[in-house]
Amino acid sequence: MRFLAWHVDYVKAEPTERGRSGLVEQSKPVRAENALLIFANFEKSDESHQVEVIEKATGEISSIAAQLKIRTIVLNPFAHLFAEPSKAEVAIEMLDQLYKSLVKKNLDVQKLAFGMFYELELRAKGHRLSRIARSTS
Repeated sequence: MRFLAWHVDYVKAEPTERGRSGLVEQSKPVRAENALLIFANFEKSDESHQVEVIEKATGEISSIAAQLKIRTIVLNPFAHLFAEPSKAEVAIEMLDQLYKSLVKKNLDVQKLAFGMFYELELRAKGHRLSRIARSTS
């Protein structure tokens, strides 16, 4: 798994249209303030060790949130980060596992629907931890 994490003053996400994936989750608008916006990409290589990937991603994300002293996480499935994304059904399953794992860490987590395009409005902060890239591989 690879992800980009942006510390934002706020994010507003409005669903606009279905993507090309045959799998599409039910969508709804998402709004959050003082949040960590995670652009998450699950890769083909993650499929064989999902538990370890989720544990490491949960640790990385919760650590960043703790450093920033925030509790709000917004997960955005973003298969466009790298060339070999996982199968759509696996990505949905892993995103759900990550969501549940972060909730168990007492974080307030919201998730954008897989297979949908969103119009995003956000205001990103401008400090040294405001944009972070990580790989759990």
